[in-house]
Amino acid sequence: MINYHRPIKQLLYLAALLAGLCGATRVTAGGAADLAALLQDPLANISAVMTDNTVSFKSGPDHNDESYEFNIQPVYSINFPELGFTLIPRAMIPVVGAKPGTSLPRLSDDGLSLEAGDNKGRQWGISDIVTQFFFTPMGQEGWKWGAGPMISWRTRTDDDVKGAGAGSGVNLILVGGLGPIDMAILGGHLWGFDGDFSTSFAQPMMFYNIKSVPGAYIAYNNSVSYDHKVKSGDGNAWTVPLGLTVGRTFDMGGGHGFDIGMGAYHIPGDVRPKGGAKYQMKLGLSWVFPR
Repeated sequence: MINYHRPIKQLLYLAALLAGLCGATRVTAGGAADLAALLQDPLANISAVMTDNTVSFKSGPDHNDESYEFNIQPVYSINFPELGFTLIPRAMIPVVGAKPGTSLPRLSDDGLSLEAGDNKGRQWGISDIVTQFFFTPMGQEGWKWGAGPMISWRTRTDDDVKGAGAGSGVNLILVGGLGPIDMAILGGHLWGFDGDFSTSFAQPMMFYNIKSVPGAYIAYNNSVSYDHKVKSGDGNAWTVPLGLTVGRTFDMGGGHGFDIGMGAYHIPGDVRPKGGAKYQMKLGLSWVFPR
């Protein structure tokens, strides 16, 4: 049987510790809400480092394993006022621990699959890094848009934790709101240079901000993907997580901010790839730096 308690206790302990530290720090109500809005807008003029920590349960060929992924995502916007646009480069650096036969949602933004090696034990290492580039016009009002290329780099430390490999593609993002819900919808496609992968992905991000608790929110923030290389009889091509995240952004003063969010997601069998996890527990930590 899967031992759920250890990874859950680790994530809960870390979340409680960080929340306690933030609670002991001066928090400005307006600043917390403003920082939350920046972190919820992928096209914001921001300097930040985001992390996405995922524990996946009931993964592997027998759906009896646990898998781990720690994803580091630095982001820094660069303004070109004389040209009328902003460039927002993002990197997704995954540190993975998984057993053979496991299929993980690869990175928070592109939904590719990890193909673990033949060793019996859980393997750890840096997987393949993906970089994204968004060009967005300056001065947009209401709904905003951005688009640009993305590149997958063969940076794996070992084939046991390999990701997509070398490839490239395009991505498009829309950012706006519907009533009390702030939204961003990221989508695109990634092709392998040698033709071994072809994946479409979408990442809907929907945030309901709680006005009575500045910086607090309830959200859906996860990746949906479709693997065009999956053949009939080899499992499901879709990955569709269902669940929610709750979190809060804190204003640390001086332009610094910190966000912590925890989520629980279920991937039903008819929208889960072969070897994919049935359940996910996610812990997101983000730091905002003054510009």
